[in-house]
Parts: sequence; C-alpha cells; structure tokens
Amino acid sequence: MAEEPLSQSALNQQQTPSTQINHINQQPAALYLNNMLQLLKPMHSQLGITVWDMSNQKMVFEYNNQSLMQPASVQKLLTALAATKQLGKDFSYQTRLTTLAQQPLDKSQIENGIYSGDIYIEFSGDPTLTYQDLQLLLASLSNLGITEVTGNIILASDQDSQLQAPGWVWDDLGICYAAPISPYIIDKNCVYGRLATTGYNKVAKITMMGNRPIEITNDAYFVTPTINRAVAIPAVKPLTDDTDALPSHLTESVPQCHLTLRRFDNNRYHLSGCHVGAKSLPLAIAITEPQLYAQQIVAKQLAALGIVHKQPITVGKLSTEPEFIAQRQIIASHQSAALPQLLETMLLKSDNLIADSLLKKLGEDYYQAPSDFARSSQALKTILYSIGIDLSNANIADGSGLSRYNLLTPEHVLTVLTTLYQQPEYRFLLDLLPESGVSGTLRYKRYFNKSPLKHHVFAKTGSMLGIANLAGRVNVSNGHDYLFVLFENGLSPQIKKQQKAPFSAVFLQTMMDLPR
Repeated sequence: MAEEPLSQSALNQQQTPSTQINHINQQPAALYLNNMLQLLKPMHSQLGITVWDMSNQKMVFEYNNQSLMQPASVQKLLTALAATKQLGKDFSYQTRLTTLAQQPLDKSQIENGIYSGDIYIEFSGDPTLTYQDLQLLLASLSNLGITEVTGNIILASDQDSQLQAPGWVWDDLGICYAAPISPYIIDKNCVYGRLATTGYNKVAKITMMGNRPIEITNDAYFVTPTINRAVAIPAVKPLTDDTDALPSHLTESVPQCHLTLRRFDNNRYHLSGCHVGAKSLPLAIAITEPQLYAQQIVAKQLAALGIVHKQPITVGKLSTEPEFIAQRQIIASHQSAALPQLLETMLLKSDNLIADSLLKKLGEDYYQAPSDFARSSQALKTILYSIGIDLSNANIADGSGLSRYNLLTPEHVLTVLTTLYQQPEYRFLLDLLPESGVSGTLRYKRYFNKSPLKHHVFAKTGSMLGIANLAGRVNVSNGHDYLFVLFENGLSPQIKKQQKAPFSAVFLQTMMDLPR
C-alpha cells in the first residue's frame, strides 16, 4: 500500500511545551532541528538525539545525549568495532576433527575398519556451523575406511559454557532470536516446524523439520474468528494478543487466544493455548541444552554413516598440555567465513547469535582464557577505550543488545560512529549497515522503504518492547552527510500502534530539508 511523505498534520502527535535542549548552538541547522523537535517529539517516551556533520566533522545537534538508555540492537555497533580491533579481519571460527597419534591418520592405520584411538570433535562456538558442515566433518572418518571406533568420542571445547547473558528476558528464551550462546552450536541452536489446524477447536498438528533430537508435545488448537455463541471456548492464560490484526468489528467476538511454549530438561517442550484463524503458523524453537543436542546430533550422524562407537559420546575441555598438543593430529576441519562477512550478516540481519558469540570470542582472545559474559563485556570496554571510546559510565551486559541491563548514551554510540568514519581500518563497517528500502532490517521498514528516505539512510536498528532506536548515516538534500543517533525508550505498545509513523522516520524526514 502506497504511503505519502509525512506532513505535520499527518503526525497525529500532541505537541508539548518547549524544554531545554542540550548545548544548542545558533547555527541554522541546529535551530531548525530544535524547532522541529519541539513540534514532533512524543509526549510519553524518552528521547536521546545527536547529529554530527560528516562534511565538516562538527556536532550539529544534541538532545539528552548524556542520558543512559537501553540501546537494544544498536549495541551491535560496539561489538562489531571491538571484534574487528581484537580479532582482526582474518579471523574465522575453526571446527576440527582430531585425534592423538604420532603421525597423521591414514587408511594404513585402520584395521578391518576399526580405529582404537580417541576422536575429538573440537567445537569453537561457530554461530554459522550447520548440520551439513558437521556431517561433512564426520564423513572424513568414513573416507578413511572407519566403520567402528573403540576409543572415546569427545566433544571438546575450551570456551565458557554460560548460555545466556544477565538481563535476558525469560519469555524470550524459547525463541530462536534468544538461542543459547554455547561452544556447541548447530544450525543456530534453533529448530523449525509448523503448527497446522486439524479443524477448529481440535488439537492442532505439529510438524518439526529435519528430524532433530527434540521432543515437543502440544494441546494447542485453532479457533474461528467468528464465534458461534452456542460453542464454549476454553479460557487460556494470555501471553501475547493475537486479535490486533482482525477487523475491528470482530475483536469483541473473538476469544483472547495466545500460544505458550513451556521448556523442560533434555530439550523437551510443550505448546499450549490457541490461535485465531485457520492459517498454519511457523515455529522457531531455541534449543535449551545445546551440549546434549550436539551429542545426540553426532550420534545420529555417525549412525547414518554406518560408524559404530562402543563408548558413549562425552563432553570435555580441550587440553593445553604440551604433550597433548604435540600429538594432536587434525583429520579434517571446517572454517567459517571471515570476520567481515560475519559482521555483515550480524549488522544486516541483526543476528544476536553472531553478536554474542563474537563477544565471547573477543573476551577469550583478550584474556587468553575462557571468558563469560561479564568478563567479555569488560574486555569490550577496555578494547574500545584503547581506541578513544570511554564507556566507563556505560553498562555492558552482552554483545547483541538483548539484555535489559545494557545502558548507553547517544554520545557513546556517536563516538563509535565517528571512530568508524575517522579511522580508515574500521570504515568498512559503515558500509555494512542496512540501507533504507534496500537491505537488511531497513529493507521493508515502514516509511524507510519509499521516498524521501529510501536510499538515503544507512543505519543499525534497535527494537525491543518499549524501544525504537536507530543509529547510522543519512545523506540529505543540502549535500551533506550526517552521522546520527536516535534513541527512543519507554515507548508504550499501545501508543506505538496509534502512531502514524515512528519518531525516527519523522525526525529523519525533517532532516531531508536541513539548511547548511
């Protein structure tokens, strides 16, 4: 559906009295933005804004730029810069199949298909490792003629095993965008399926893809949008409101239907509740115990290859003893894409798993030891301080922005952006940001996917319940490019539904006519 460029009359936002603007200078651009903000700023949410002219490298406008606010996925800008500084552009994750031997393993050491040594599968926390990648690694054993392993098969890692950062919302943990951060990651530690109706008010059918080793039961059902008053609809405890998309004349006659996923040990789940309508629903469920999941996947893949193992598959730490390292022979290895490609995916798709896996990895590299979220977050702050970014009064809890404990100011984020612009070795990161109406999280975003903003905004989004942030670069009609940070916190879901357009789109459209 076509959308017209915004006018002041279309904003439908109540004007508020003028409040003090931080450090406003008397330049035409600053006065223009000051005046427009007084007309446009929302009544109930909190704003933090900063605008910096890339042409003359000067600050143009600041509003609450020292206020600590929740950054959401804008946090990934910090992670991208710190990972580049600490790990380097040539970094990639390595997943290896190894054994201990005096010489490299070959077919001459296999007798009647039997290998008596130990096999190590060395996981590195690669957030892009797939089921097929792992299968190709294990197929190297078949290529050597191995049909039976009488020694141990060990899933090995030297990484910390903390699965979630402090401040992650409990309700999110069963959903794939909050999948656990583990050394053992296969297919993003996420399984996919579909919930389909077998008829209204009957238990729905769940189909899971890939025959993965999880167990899911359900008593969920679908209900018709229009209720026959003679039919009783069971009450279900709400989790989210599914009636918003219905025509307004139906909402009062539709049951308050919500689906709830409960998680149990051993990667077991139960889905309950109801859904309004007849169209099937996609499911994306996060693995609860990735270590167990990896063990079961490896066992399944070995069986498919016809390889018998006498001992149960176990988990252990990689040894750093010189004797171990001297005898370690690599049978096969898998290498992820290099860091710039990982960061491109992370920034374009706002990939939380890549962000937090990289945070753990940079902490591990910085300390030369396993590193949890707290130590890795401190490492990030120290690394950024070394290139002139002082985060001493910020709170960093993770690398993705999922944690509600993260606190940054707009000034912190602008300092990161100016560092990317001013230091050539990091400038490529600005080119990886989503482009409005073209790529990533800005490709389909409302009001960003058409004139006047389409093709003019290159920015990282940051969205969670109550949060609508944006930070990056915009080019405007006066011929200048600007770095900007727009933080909006405390945004009520009810008010968000009533908005004609998000504040970030409104503000950036006003910038399109910015005077020199």
